[in-house]
Amino acid sequence: MNEKEKTLYDLLKKHLEQFPLYKQEHEVRAHTFNDGVIWLGYKTEQGIPRQTTHFDLNITDSICYLLDIELEREQRGKNNGKSLYKIIENFAREAGCKAVRQTPSDWTKAGKTREEYLLNLGYKKIPDSIEVEKIL
Repeated sequence: MNEKEKTLYDLLKKHLEQFPLYKQEHEVRAHTFNDGVIWLGYKTEQGIPRQTTHFDLNITDSICYLLDIELEREQRGKNNGKSLYKIIENFAREAGCKAVRQTPSDWTKAGKTREEYLLNLGYKKIPDSIEVEKIL
């Protein structure tokens, strides 16, 4: 792990400690791609993605791209999603990012689209794009 990866890895773990479902044995990983993009991932356990709480981030320049996020089915509808988004936003802010971006897809347990859910969390549509972003 290079120095930048280690710094972001440690910072993410520090923020994850605020997540009610986080345990020390959960998987946190970091990797730098050839183009300088740093990927960070969190996963509660090995297994089928739909059965874990997890997310994947790419940090590039001043943007944190939220590639994937999901809660275990039994943890949905309990404000754990809002908590996890807040953890990611706080991490991204402290990591020096100016925004978190996501391409919303799927539905919430309450039947809202992911885009509606994110707009309610303060994200804004990016003009001429399918992405939304939250300025930090």
